[in-house]
Amino acid sequence: MSKTNKTNKTNKTKKTKKIKLEPTSIRDIIQEQYPDVNFLFMDEKEYDKAIIGVCNGIGVNHNPKVAYDYDKVIEVNVSMGMAYEEAVEYFDFNQGGSYVGEHTPVFINKIEV
Repeated sequence: MSKTNKTNKTNKTKKTKKIKLEPTSIRDIIQEQYPDVNFLFMDEKEYDKAIIGVCNGIGVNHNPKVAYDYDKVIEVNVSMGMAYEEAVEYFDFNQGGSYVGEHTPVFINKIEV
């Protein structure tokens, strides 16, 4: 009587499939598109909704910077409990008026035409 070779399932090695996670935030998307840049973002994640892109070019010494919509930053400041005038003053002295290195964010004033 001949023995039948049966496959022993315990000896098979499971291959794990690597899943690439999609970026979950605008910060992740920016870092994915510029992997060699150490961007500076505003600390609180609430300001992420004010990010409009990345500023690049000679005027910024070829150092890409996160670009924020000025009006949206002010809106976030107000939503955090500041009066409008206080939000603008806070921005002027603590956000827009701060230099924190070559990748200091920039703030864009949109002009409606």
